[in-house]
Amino acid sequence: MDNQKTVLIVEDNETLQGSYSEALESAGYSTLGALDGYHGLDLMVNNLGKISLLLLDLMMPGVDGLEVLRTVKENEEKYGSVPIVILTNMTSENVIKEAFSLGATSYLVKTDLDYEGLIKEVDKFLG
Repeated sequence: MDNQKTVLIVEDNETLQGSYSEALESAGYSTLGALDGYHGLDLMVNNLGKISLLLLDLMMPGVDGLEVLRTVKENEEKYGSVPIVILTNMTSENVIKEAFSLGATSYLVKTDLDYEGLIKEVDKFLG
C-alpha cells in the first residue's frame, strides 16, 4: 500500500501552483492542485481521506481562501479534518487573526518563503 501523503494546493496562479507541486513532489509528497476554491472543495470531497494537508491561497477568484477555510472547518465530516496552511501575500494582521480564528494551522507569506521553507512547514505536519 502506498502511504505517500497527499497535499492539496489551492492556488490561482498556475505557475506558482506548479512550482509548489514540483517542490513538494521532490520531497516525496503527492500533490493535487486546484486553481480556485470551488475546485479545491470538490477535490476535498472526491478525495476524502486521501488528502493529508491543504495549502490554501487567500486571494482567489470565485470563493476566497477564508471562505474555503470556513467551509472546510464547519463541515469536516464532508471535507475531512486536515491541517490547513495558508499561503498568501496578505500580511494584514486582521486577515491573519481571522484565518487562525477560523481554524488555520499555519500562515505563510509567499514573498518570505522559499521551497525549502515550504517543505519544512509541510514536514512539520506530515513528516
